[in-house]
Amino acid sequence: MEAIVAIFVGVGLVWGLLLALRGSLLLGCVAVLVATSVFGVFFMTFKLGINLSLDRLALVGLLAAFVLQWKLGKLEIRPWMTIDTIMALFFGVLIANTFMHDWRAAEPGQVPVVQHLINGYLIPLAIYIVARNLRYDERQTNWMLGGMVAFGVYLAIIGILEGTGQYGLVFPRYIADPELGLHFGRARGPMVQSVSYGVYVCGTMLCVWLLALRLPPQSRWLVFSLLPLFFAAIFFTKTRTVWLGGGLSLLAMVFLTMTGRARSVVIAGMVLVGVSGVIYKMDSILGLQREGTVTDTRRSVDMRASFTYVSLQMFYDKPLTGHGFSQFKKEKLPYLSDRNVDLLLESIRAYDHHNTYLSILTDLGLLGFIPFMAMYAWWGLTTWRLARRAAEPWARHVGTLGVGVLLIIACQMVGHEITFTPIDHLLVFFIAGMSVALAYDFKVMAATQPTAQRVPHAARRAPFQPSTG
Repeated sequence: MEAIVAIFVGVGLVWGLLLALRGSLLLGCVAVLVATSVFGVFFMTFKLGINLSLDRLALVGLLAAFVLQWKLGKLEIRPWMTIDTIMALFFGVLIANTFMHDWRAAEPGQVPVVQHLINGYLIPLAIYIVARNLRYDERQTNWMLGGMVAFGVYLAIIGILEGTGQYGLVFPRYIADPELGLHFGRARGPMVQSVSYGVYVCGTMLCVWLLALRLPPQSRWLVFSLLPLFFAAIFFTKTRTVWLGGGLSLLAMVFLTMTGRARSVVIAGMVLVGVSGVIYKMDSILGLQREGTVTDTRRSVDMRASFTYVSLQMFYDKPLTGHGFSQFKKEKLPYLSDRNVDLLLESIRAYDHHNTYLSILTDLGLLGFIPFMAMYAWWGLTTWRLARRAAEPWARHVGTLGVGVLLIIACQMVGHEITFTPIDHLLVFFIAGMSVALAYDFKVMAATQPTAQRVPHAARRAPFQPSTG
């Protein structure tokens, strides 16, 4: 086995060097997203001094290629911007807070604190740095959208197979193992978790829409015809926050890419259908039977009230510095004996947090929560302005994708703690990095340091026929 691994590593190094010198780092970022989602520790692990998996090797390869191309002058290192200051504040507080508390200890079943920090924040930050400093043009972003669409079609098919119980046809095979991950019985894909799976299915669904707009009118419907696959996969997640995120992001997509009366009619129709469905099926949605019983689902809804109450009490006690990053599972225990409220607080004893916003608030206090929210707010402003103001349609499409992805992830953070694995934040930080880069290139957002007027890199290339949309 070690000899086989050594052969694969040797071949990988040769091809990796060629790709590092001549390959597209933008497609490399997409490859890291795919590797992290599909070829992680559940797929294969091996030892080269330390335990490794294919997704970690892909990340290391991407970073090595980034450094090499930087030294060769093939990148567009952009100056310090306001968002960089905000992110530096957040990550500074996050790292300092982590090591000022008990970062070595972990409760039973809890992700180790340092691993949580690396997976949820530092790995996504690495992707952000790469994406923020690449050169972009229409051709490269078309390839990126095509890669994301291909990945999305694979995910959608897997989700439909899971939703219809055809586990013998799924790949990788570990998806069919009920002992791995969470939410067995729902569409959860290679992430073996319906929330992360839903984030990627919704995100790649938006890529389908945008890629179709890049094609000639007679070819668009072939791509648009893929959308029912994504709708079915989203339904089979049986996850309310995924449904909400998918619906809101699709509304944003229609608003930002359509015009005139057609836009108004489509949006009005989507809102009418959505509201009618919620009203008509309210009891079914609240009592949705998933991998457990209807009673289990309603209990899950009730537990969120307990999480909220305990989190607020913890925040009131330490509003500025919080109780320590990733310390909620231990620090919440004294608060479960509170009998001043008619809630079953003991029901959350064995659980980590179920709300990313409240998790940040209780762990890092206002010192971490404010820059965290400011980071997301600035990304939202950047993507919105890019989608509305960029001079080229392809750049506006990147901003549009950013708006949609942020809406998707904002919905998930209300009902889930998304940072225990790198999967969700990888997608967000990747698209945010692209958006920040293009917003600077097209003078949508200014750098904090005054710079000479510059022409966007894309505009310095040979003229091309802009796409529609």
